[in-house]
Amino acid sequence: MAKEGTKRMVSRRDFLKGTAAATGAATLMGLGVTEAEEKTGLMPKWDMEADVVCVGYGGAGAATAITAHDAGAKVLILEKMPEGGGNTAVSAGGFISPTNAEEAYTYFTNLYKFSFSEMDADVVRVYADESVKNVDWIKGLREGVEVMIYGHAGYPMVPGAKSMNKYGVLGKGRGMSGRSLNLWEVYTYAVETKRKIPVMTNTPAKSLVTNCAGEVIGVVAESKGKEIAIKAKRAVVLTCGGYEFDQSTLQNVVKGFPIYALGNPGNTGDGIRMAQKVGAGMWHMNGVSCPFGIKVPEFEAALYIQIGLPGFIYVDKHGKRFVDEKSVEVHAGLLAVDYYDAEALEYPRIPFYVIFDETVQAAGPISFSIGGYAARRYKWSADNSAEIEKGWILKGNTVSELAGKIKIKPPEVLEQTLAKWNEDVKAGRDTLFHRPIQNPHKGDPAYTEQVVAVWSAPIEKPPFYAMEIYPCLLNTQGGPRRNSRGQVLDAFKKPIPRLYSSGELGSMWGVVYQGAGNNAESMIFGRISGRNAVAEKPWA
Repeated sequence: MAKEGTKRMVSRRDFLKGTAAATGAATLMGLGVTEAEEKTGLMPKWDMEADVVCVGYGGAGAATAITAHDAGAKVLILEKMPEGGGNTAVSAGGFISPTNAEEAYTYFTNLYKFSFSEMDADVVRVYADESVKNVDWIKGLREGVEVMIYGHAGYPMVPGAKSMNKYGVLGKGRGMSGRSLNLWEVYTYAVETKRKIPVMTNTPAKSLVTNCAGEVIGVVAESKGKEIAIKAKRAVVLTCGGYEFDQSTLQNVVKGFPIYALGNPGNTGDGIRMAQKVGAGMWHMNGVSCPFGIKVPEFEAALYIQIGLPGFIYVDKHGKRFVDEKSVEVHAGLLAVDYYDAEALEYPRIPFYVIFDETVQAAGPISFSIGGYAARRYKWSADNSAEIEKGWILKGNTVSELAGKIKIKPPEVLEQTLAKWNEDVKAGRDTLFHRPIQNPHKGDPAYTEQVVAVWSAPIEKPPFYAMEIYPCLLNTQGGPRRNSRGQVLDAFKKPIPRLYSSGELGSMWGVVYQGAGNNAESMIFGRISGRNAVAEKPWA
C-alpha cells in the first residue's frame, strides 16, 4: 500500500480503461488509440483504407493525389461539395513560375519584410526553388498542354520582381474565368481519367483519428448521412481550403466588416478545426487575398467587379474619395478599405461606392472581369440593363438623385466630389491622391494586364450610376502551420506525425500576397506533401 501523501502513478493503459468505463469507447477516438489496443475494441472499425487520404479536391488535393499515386501509393480523395474544383476552379486560373529561383526568393522575402508577416525561410526557399518547375510540371500532366504568360509581379517596385511570370493554361476557356476552367480540366484529366484515383464527393471530413503516439492514422467522414472511418496507412493530407465563408473566424482574425467571399462556399474552415483538435499551431490568419465585388441576395458568393474604363471613382459612405483607385493592387483590396473610424465607430469604407456615368455604362458590361463562384451561375447582361433593373446598379438622372439612392447626406458632398474630380482631370492632375491621367506603365511588361492607355476621365454625362462595393475574398491564407516538408506543425512547431497539408490551408503567404501564388502553392506543396506522405512507413 502506498504511504499516505505519496502520489499514485497511473499508467496510460489504466487511464484509458478508466476513461472507457466512464465515457464509452467512442470518445477514445478523439484521444487516439494504438494498434495494440485494437483488441480492446477501442480502435474504430475501419470502413475503407488507403495509403494516403487527401481531404479536399481542389488544385492542392489534385496535385497531392497525383504525386502520391505516381510514387506508388493507393490514394483516396474526399470532397465535401457535390463536385471538385474548390477555389482553383473559380480562381483566375493563374500560377506563378519565375524565371530565376534566387531572384524569386529575394522578391518573396521582401514581401514579408514590407508586410511584417511571419516568415519561415526554409518554406520560402523551397517554394522559390520549386516554383520554377511549375510550367513543366503542368505540361507533363497531359500531352499537348500549352500555357501563356498573362502577367507579372503584383509589386514591381520590390527587388526581385522582374523574375515573376504569371501563367495561364490555354484551352476552350477565355479570360479569367476561362483560365481557371482550363487549369481544372487538366487536373481532372490527370486525376480521374489517366490515373483513375477514386474521389468521394458529398463526403465531408469531420475529424482526424490519432493513436496514443499522436500519429494521425485516419479520418472520420460523413457519407450518405452516416459516419465512416477511413484508415490512412501512411498519412493524411489536408487540402480542404480556407475559411472565407466562416464569418465567426473572419470576425476574430481579419480586420474589417462585413467581408464577403468570391470563392467556393465549401470553404468554411473545416480543416482548421480538425487540425486544431489534434494540436496544430496556426499562422498567417490575418492574411487574405481580397479584391472588390458586389454582394447580391441571389447568390451565396459575391461577384468580382473590376472596371477597366477610366471614368470612375470610389467614394466612402459620406461621398468622399479616399484612394487613388488605380493604385489598389487587385489582391490587396481589403488593405485599402479596412480603416476604422474610432470616433464615428464605423468602417466608413465598407461598403464604399463606385461612381460612373453614362459613358462607362454604355460601353458594355461595367466590369471587364466578372469572376468567382457565382459568376459560373450568372451571365452579366451585355448592356447592364438586367443589373440596373435588379437594383445591383443604381441610377440617378442627377448626381443629387444618385446621392439620395446611396444615402449620402447631404447630397452636396457627392456633387462637390465629382466637381473636384472633373476639374482635376481636365487640368491634368489629381490633386487629392495623384491618380495618373494617362497609363504610366505603357510598354512595361509588368503591367500587361493594364493595357488601357487612359486611366482617368471626367464623370459628367448623365445619367449617373453607383454600385455598392465590398471587400470580397478570393481566399484566405491562414491555418495550420506547415514546414518545408509539408508537415503540419503543433503549437511548439513540432511535426504532428503523419499529417500534411497543401494549398491555401495554412498557406505560406502573409498580409501581402503575390497574385497567382496560391495556385502555384497548391502545385508546389501538393508535390512536396505527396512525396513525403508516401515516404511514411505504413503503420498497419
